[in-house]
Amino acid sequence: MKKYFITAIFLFLALTFVAPSVSARDDDFDKVVKHLQTKYQAKKVRFGFMWLARFAVKVVRPAGVKSFNLTLFENLQFSRATLDEEMQAAMRSSLSPDWSPVIRVRSREGQQVYAYLREDGSNVKMMLVTIDSDNAAVIRATFSPEKLAEFINNPRIFGISLGDEKEAKNQTDTEKENGN
Repeated sequence: MKKYFITAIFLFLALTFVAPSVSARDDDFDKVVKHLQTKYQAKKVRFGFMWLARFAVKVVRPAGVKSFNLTLFENLQFSRATLDEEMQAAMRSSLSPDWSPVIRVRSREGQQVYAYLREDGSNVKMMLVTIDSDNAAVIRATFSPEKLAEFINNPRIFGISLGDEKEAKNQTDTEKENGN
């Protein structure tokens, strides 16, 4: 599951620069989750305090993320030969036409990733589905592309720099020299 999380975060950041902005109905996410549960008899992985993480993101908005939803599955029952075709059809039927496919990856080892984006005013909504062996993750996030770009240029959360300290000091010194 850790591999899914890291992959999802990496794709989330990479996709931020692919589309300028995106939005979604809540039932799009639910339809994709329902498909994985019913078609592949997947079992949801329960983990405590997700409500707390979602609340914290709504309040703090780290890296411009305004909200997210995450559902993890285990014990998927599927055929590797038909999974890609089935998932493409499921994504097309689950998501409204406003969604744009951005990435579709199918590795030799059977890992699959589907990423879609949609405008939501000045925000972007992203839907990411990853499947590996018998596990899957579905992530929907809403974020501000401008705030995410600011975060990438100067990664700070709660005033604490997450970047290279030497680079941050050099940037601060340069700003002082320029009178900013």
